[in-house]
Amino acid sequence: MVTVELNDEDSVKAIQDFVRNTPDINVYEYIRRGCNGEVYFGKRIKMNDDVVLKFYWAHPNYDATEEAIILRDIDHANILKINDLRFLPPYYAYFLTPRISGGDLQGIIDSRRLSSKESLEIISGILLGLTELHSKHNLVHRDLKPGNILLDLEKNIPIIADLGAVKKIHTANGCVTASKSTYLYLPPEAILANEYYYQSDIYQVGVIMFQLLGGFFPINSPISWLNAREKKQLDATRNSVEKSRKFEEIIGKKVIKGQLANTNTLPCYLDAGFKRVLNKALNFHYEKRYKNPSLFLKEVHSLLRSCPDYMHEPDRLLVSHENGKEFQLYKNKREEVVLEKRLSNKGWRKDNSHNGTVESALSVARTA
Repeated sequence: MVTVELNDEDSVKAIQDFVRNTPDINVYEYIRRGCNGEVYFGKRIKMNDDVVLKFYWAHPNYDATEEAIILRDIDHANILKINDLRFLPPYYAYFLTPRISGGDLQGIIDSRRLSSKESLEIISGILLGLTELHSKHNLVHRDLKPGNILLDLEKNIPIIADLGAVKKIHTANGCVTASKSTYLYLPPEAILANEYYYQSDIYQVGVIMFQLLGGFFPINSPISWLNAREKKQLDATRNSVEKSRKFEEIIGKKVIKGQLANTNTLPCYLDAGFKRVLNKALNFHYEKRYKNPSLFLKEVHSLLRSCPDYMHEPDRLLVSHENGKEFQLYKNKREEVVLEKRLSNKGWRKDNSHNGTVESALSVARTA
């Protein structure tokens, strides 16, 4: 049922009618997500809990497909629980899920910088959920991106959401067709051959990790990826459909060349291991990526154990160690490199055991 004005005129009539005639859910908000589905928020009257109603395009037998049957039974901390799933004529699948407290990961990225430890812990949780999908259920997600990762602030864990694109792969080395709902996150094999493997999900998690760690990935202004010549080509295209197609063509070439998530743009303060792990996850050849999420997770845990926590603030870099030792690195008014340290939250004291270069100061700060 609906007790407020939803302003959902952009939604199709079948969906509008459905949310208005659902007797056990009080629907109170609508958000248009474009090609990523129609989203409504509501509260279940008897359960008194907030829920999300999401509608995806689907074939008429979707709620009887193997994927849908599997999704109903998945119960994992890092995968969004589906309370109900059904087909809504004429061509939509309806998912009813809990509403998660912290919103999505893209919102977090847009609002603040995460430390390297926070980033790795989020990736760890995503890989745990992906292990469940791959190993237990032979499912690939096909649309992993920060906007499809929710953060449960109460439990402090990431949750894989937006499961409308999942597909089952029936053989260990098999593949399915790619989902093109989020072009910027497509792996090379999806662009070149419309193929999507288990390792294609690995690639998408690699892109998320790349973003979290501060690599150049201007998702909110994708035109920034283009050089002057490419921008000129795009500006010369007047038709909006052709313009979109031309942009995807340019981006596709960058994905294939490894220029979209270019690990050379990672912050200089990160240890070499970060780049090594990402280069494997983002490898052009899907066979050369991590074979499964567990192997990727093992490497992420190794980074968590062996590297300090880096937090890049506007005016300084903070480096923290498990033993309580902290360093801060910044430049003074004369543009000189300054390194300070403190122990167990005591006052900051200058450390002059470096030669005045950023590299030398970082070398000291990395020492536990």
